[in-house]
Amino acid sequence: MNPVFHLLLLLSVSLQMPEIPTSWRAGIYAQDTESGEILLSINEDQCFRPASTVKLVTSYIALVKLGPSYVYETEVLADIPGGNLYIIGSGAPLLSAEHIEIMALETAASLPPGSSWKLFWDTSKFNEESHCPGWDVNDWSKVYCPPIEGLSIGDNILQIIISTVGDSMRTFVYPPLPDLLITNNLIIGSRIQIRTTVDGWEDNAPRLTLQGTMPPDTHLVLYKPFAGPSMEFSEMFSLALESTGLNIDSVLQGEAPDDTTLIRTSVIHSDPLFVLLTSMNKWSRNMIAEMVLRTVSLETGSVPASTGAGCDIAGQILRDLVPGIPGVQLADGSGLSRLNLLAPSHLAAILSNGINSPEWGVEFLATLPVNGVDGTLQSRMSNLPRGAFRGKTGSLNDTSTIAGILTASSGRRIILVIMLEIPGGYTWTARAWQDTFITWCWENY
Repeated sequence: MNPVFHLLLLLSVSLQMPEIPTSWRAGIYAQDTESGEILLSINEDQCFRPASTVKLVTSYIALVKLGPSYVYETEVLADIPGGNLYIIGSGAPLLSAEHIEIMALETAASLPPGSSWKLFWDTSKFNEESHCPGWDVNDWSKVYCPPIEGLSIGDNILQIIISTVGDSMRTFVYPPLPDLLITNNLIIGSRIQIRTTVDGWEDNAPRLTLQGTMPPDTHLVLYKPFAGPSMEFSEMFSLALESTGLNIDSVLQGEAPDDTTLIRTSVIHSDPLFVLLTSMNKWSRNMIAEMVLRTVSLETGSVPASTGAGCDIAGQILRDLVPGIPGVQLADGSGLSRLNLLAPSHLAAILSNGINSPEWGVEFLATLPVNGVDGTLQSRMSNLPRGAFRGKTGSLNDTSTIAGILTASSGRRIILVIMLEIPGGYTWTARAWQDTFITWCWENY
């Protein structure tokens, strides 16, 4: 195409597209997936905070380094002569209370009835840093900011059910954490006005304080992270073992010896990696992202595994895909850190290489939310045909991003990345603008 005509075409397109507010900083990149033609580029090589779209990078490096069928194995080992049991933390996300019960039953079946044991949890394969660089300590009590440890229970999120039905104040929690200390200062009042405080990060002892008011004959469900998931996992396992008739004398943190005489009494296999990545991307589950990133570092030789080592691997892959962009920085795998900096061209390269992988391109695309259907896009772009856009969203209080694959009305498939830095509190406005812009692209390309 004649360069002058191409420039005039781009200018014509830019004049028709939705206007970007002058107080926003924007990076936009659109590219045809088949021809590679760049349809639109605005600040495509400048760095922005990616927020949760960094999970695309985490997904990509996990599929490259681990493969879609990778499975975590969380095992229990027994030192019969020494009378010791070891839970070996594998970093598996989303282990449940049911998994713990199964591990206990299988372990009890392998040991003499009524025997006594010391129980240790071993998470030595992983760095003990429970929160990542750039995570605001004020966010640690928020549902999107659970701790990251080698043994986890679900998302390390506590479900709190508060009821005043029958004019009495009752509180229930799940999972049933043995060491959880709840201080309930709630009273029955005229309206729901509840303040929660989560504590215990320094000593790994989960504590929850509830204050405020609840109307009569009402019930409410809250979700909060809890401290010390590795210890709570082990304490729950201990109670389950004791319910089978075994005696547990103590529960402590300790490293399993490198001894071939240890016997495996139980092993829990996770879902395949691509299933975990689907849950991570559809619902933007930060804990899964961080454990996957650390697992990449573990399986490529970093012991103990760490966020920093995982970020180094991701950074090298990004430099190989898009060389020469200054200022690139990664501090976590979920996007919660405000220290992350990526360019739109990085996310476009990740999407292009991801969907075109002959080994796992289908799985990569399937992990992404679908407009009007599921995940974080369930209620977005419902004016478009379902499945017209598959992508990852991200937001901080002054950041709104989205990156994915658009199938336009013409049938053309387009890689589309939108990264916006906006005045604080305008994320919903930014999302609406993104949806309008994506609709415009669907209609015009």
